[in-house]
Amino acid sequence: MTSKITEEVPWEPNPEVMKLWPEISGNTINGIGEQEKHAPRPVFWRADGTISHTDVLFYFYNRDNDNERITASRKLREEPIAMPLVDISAEQIEKTFAEWSELVKKMAQEMGADQAGICEYQPEWTYEDRPQPTGKWAIMLAFAHNYDNLNTAPHEDAYIEVMVQYARAAKSAKLLANWIREQGWHADPKMGPNTEDVLMIPAAIEAGLGQLGKHGSMINRKFGSNFRLSMVLTDLPLNPDQADDFGSDEFCQNCQICANACPPDAIFREKQMVRGEKKWYVDFDKCIPYFVDNKCCGLCLPACPWSRPRIAENLVQKMAKRKEQGTN
Repeated sequence: MTSKITEEVPWEPNPEVMKLWPEISGNTINGIGEQEKHAPRPVFWRADGTISHTDVLFYFYNRDNDNERITASRKLREEPIAMPLVDISAEQIEKTFAEWSELVKKMAQEMGADQAGICEYQPEWTYEDRPQPTGKWAIMLAFAHNYDNLNTAPHEDAYIEVMVQYARAAKSAKLLANWIREQGWHADPKMGPNTEDVLMIPAAIEAGLGQLGKHGSMINRKFGSNFRLSMVLTDLPLNPDQADDFGSDEFCQNCQICANACPPDAIFREKQMVRGEKKWYVDFDKCIPYFVDNKCCGLCLPACPWSRPRIAENLVQKMAKRKEQGTN
């Protein structure tokens, strides 16, 4: 089933949602316009009452309490989160950095990940109100969506597809962390969307899983924007991967498809200064009211040309050819 919304008039937020909206802008919390670099501040996906938008978040959660399909998908994600972490083995297995790096990616895929990359974890990826996590290395895991399911957004089929992939991501991260701990090394899984203490997208970019897109999500050279993330932090000796510049950023500079597909017009068409970095940014105060009002969204992800089945590889080749012609 495909459910697309055609807007004949400008979209207006639901008054019920806006009655719960705090006085502070989510864009202010995110640091839009700030010239100095600093740690991120929590703005939405945290259910412990420490965010300004807590009432909006719980309004979103509670809207679907009577929807059996959505409730079941949420329980699917909760199951791997509830899986216990095993104790770290007293016997520490020794291998070279290269051997561990190859093996951990192999194990990640055996445990359900579609791609894996490695980077050194950076302190600036930790929310300012949380302690720095333990683990020098971040193993980033990618999980591809079923495109047809995601392309129903903002229908509940898309919501359930997202929850299914979050569940898969959580399970794989927990299994991989436990496997590393059985080898005698610290490992801590991080699972979305309520990651609580760390940013995943910057780590995934550093680990070579893609580039930031105009829609504020990542673009992967194989999956486009059609995927989710999880993370495992560890002290296992690993070699970092290189960031993957395959031309999607240049593509986004001239493409307006995701911005035109966004009913609340939340996607900035030019990069913005956010916490001392100029990058693609989505207007939180426009995006989230629409998301909450429709019980989900994600329209921009399947709309992205890179996400369409069998298109990304051709676009990678096109951008590589354009870059080569530009340097000759």
